[in-house]
Amino acid sequence: MSIVRCDLGVAAVVTNSTQVLLVKEATGRYSGHWGLPKGYVDDGELPRDAALRELKEECDVNGIVTGIYAIRENLTEIGPAVFIAYSVQLEPGEIPHPASEVAEAKFVCKSEFDNMTWVSEAMKSIATNAINQTPFSTTDYTKQRGYPYLLHQNLEADS
Repeated sequence: MSIVRCDLGVAAVVTNSTQVLLVKEATGRYSGHWGLPKGYVDDGELPRDAALRELKEECDVNGIVTGIYAIRENLTEIGPAVFIAYSVQLEPGEIPHPASEVAEAKFVCKSEFDNMTWVSEAMKSIATNAINQTPFSTTDYTKQRGYPYLLHQNLEADS
């Protein structure tokens, strides 16, 4: 088996009945642009843990991964790039506010999306669809396996 170098990014998608948690970038090439709390996976880190870390770093809140809303893949000059958008439920009493790297952090209604400057059209699409869809569910088999082992699947298909 060969090893493939991969750009692996993640986002935390936090919704309530009509809104999605978004952040406005404070620095870098996307300064002033809106998107989901996001970032890259560190070496030795599960992607879902990276999504929760990014949520904490950007919005100073803790959450629990409950599934996946979307996966984006593309090819770059270094090879494949994969971006996983995890469904996250905030822990009780958590209220997002801007932390490192972000100028704003707030829940936004879909009706406001067209008036915002987005990091990418894909990011806008994920945020839009998160309000209207049910994410894949996550089953954690870590205890049975003895190492991190997660299964994400559409459980509605079995009904």
